[in-house]
Amino acid sequence: MPACCGRLLMRTIFDLDAICSHGALCWQRNSPFVTHRVSSILRELPFARDIMDEEQQLEILSPVTDLGFVRILLADLHDELPSKVARFRQLADLSTSLGANGTMFTGGETTYLAWTEARSSFVHGNYIATVMLCQGLAEHLLASYLELGIDGEQLPPRVKFPITLERCLSRGIIVDADVKDLHRLMKLRNPLSHYRNIDDPSNLTHRALENQSPAADHVRGDASFALSVAVRLLSLPAFRVDK
Repeated sequence: MPACCGRLLMRTIFDLDAICSHGALCWQRNSPFVTHRVSSILRELPFARDIMDEEQQLEILSPVTDLGFVRILLADLHDELPSKVARFRQLADLSTSLGANGTMFTGGETTYLAWTEARSSFVHGNYIATVMLCQGLAEHLLASYLELGIDGEQLPPRVKFPITLERCLSRGIIVDADVKDLHRLMKLRNPLSHYRNIDDPSNLTHRALENQSPAADHVRGDASFALSVAVRLLSLPAFRVDK
């Protein structure tokens, strides 16, 4: 890549970083700064692309250049930036209930990655992924905690989630309200991972038609609920680290 294009890309990265750090104040004042600044960056990118020899940039499997992919990613960031920041704020507000000095993730890498990917999915508007990841997080977190320590239980090789909930409730790890919401989360996840025809009330299209509201609104609400349940679990005394 020519040096001039590399410099433009680096400046683009720095400009976007400045936007992300300054954006919250701008939106509070209803300023067009963010939209205008990203748009100006995008207008400059075609100039950089024209400098490059398109024939030399062709890949074996794709005619799109690396800079072309950058333009697509920047356009996606520009189009959804205000809503992404709003969801990021929602996540930050929820996370204030977590342990002051951290969180213990039982279940190893699977549990931790489920949490990090659930947060990222929610911020980026991948709502179905958020629901499924939060359910996976709950299953791994609670079942692995039951096996933890000298008083750990020997669980079946493929323990069912309702059994996990019963055992956690009997040991005082969770309370009845948690069980109720975790069952609801499981019911939201099941029709997403297992086929349900349109006559099934849990089918997403059925729900949208029944309530005469877009399916996107339903999954957005489901994802918000799923994330709140995940944060509540991680905020329990069993998992929070305060000292």
